[in-house]
Amino acid sequence: MTRLSPEKDQTIAELLAGYSRTLAELRRRGVVRTNNAPAGDYAEWLAAKGLGGELAGNSVKSYDLTLATGERVQVKARVVSEPATRGQLQTSSFRSWDFDLAALVLFRDTDYQVVRAALVPSEVVREHSRLSEHVNGDFVYMTDILLGHARAVDITAKLRAAAESA
Repeated sequence: MTRLSPEKDQTIAELLAGYSRTLAELRRRGVVRTNNAPAGDYAEWLAAKGLGGELAGNSVKSYDLTLATGERVQVKARVVSEPATRGQLQTSSFRSWDFDLAALVLFRDTDYQVVRAALVPSEVVREHSRLSEHVNGDFVYMTDILLGHARAVDITAKLRAAAESA
């Protein structure tokens, strides 16, 4: 008998151990750099590959990569269902505006495929941001209005190509 969902037969500890092994292998391959949930690191890695940038060191907090042009890019990613709910579109906090562009990336929750991605000037992101005193930072919602802004550049195809070539 073939088990279609072997996960159902596993204990919580076994599932977490599998997740840990997956993160370790992603780290070994250079796709992720931390033990955090992989969406953020994966988005940074894809953006660096897809845009031809160089990842900043983990100690750099205001941006994640530098493009060949010298522009500094802050990467924000979210994993979303289809259709995405508004809460799923909220970025983590921007605690600094010391970057030139934001790469905003949406991943499909079932397989981490890039649903949509855009490169948006920091001043446009800042105009759409809201302050959260609770976390002492600003956040935005990755809506069609922001991702489709006249000054935004759609990078979905570039990130999908980077993912496929990995």
